[in-house]
Amino acid sequence: MSVLVEVWSDIRCPWCWMGHRQLVAAVERSGVDVDVHHRSFLLEPTGPAESRRPIRQLAVRSWGLTPGEWDQRRDHIQSSGRALGLRISMDSALAIDSRDAHRLIKWAVASGVPALSMWDLAFAAHLEHNENLEDPDALRALATRAGLDAAEADHLLASDAFSDEVVEDHRRAQTLGARGVPTFRVGGRVLSGHHPVDALAEFLVTGATAA
Repeated sequence: MSVLVEVWSDIRCPWCWMGHRQLVAAVERSGVDVDVHHRSFLLEPTGPAESRRPIRQLAVRSWGLTPGEWDQRRDHIQSSGRALGLRISMDSALAIDSRDAHRLIKWAVASGVPALSMWDLAFAAHLEHNENLEDPDALRALATRAGLDAAEADHLLASDAFSDEVVEDHRRAQTLGARGVPTFRVGGRVLSGHHPVDALAEFLVTGATAA
């Protein structure tokens, strides 16, 4: 019988994209038969105070970082991503309200798109190509790249479909004590943050044994 693994992520978070890749490798390394459920997390549940601004601009104007401090942080993120085969462009990534993107992901998965593939497309759109995923046109384009119908995507975005599911995912993460992402849960065990593959594999084995 497979073991339920839950992973909470926000598409805005580069460490979450890395976490998705590392989880795949950890599953292979651990040998545990898993059923992975991808959950939504909102880094800013009410939306960013300065929406659609480039992250570098926010970092040096609003977050209190010097340009040098931001450059060091950016370089660390991007080099960590490259080690996993990911192209991450942090300077021009936009601070967005990711709620609609999460709704689109849930709809896509419910429509038959593999969850890992859909999340990967969304991460790449935001973190590699720096698309504005608050914009319905960008979200429609993301849907079509996943093989979904553009008109149906427009209908989804004009509604509030899957809003409750996104909020419930976020609430459950908070109930577990998660204040950041990625967060992984196996049975009663929770692991948050960026961890190497070996640590994730050990977490899976320990969690599966205790489940």
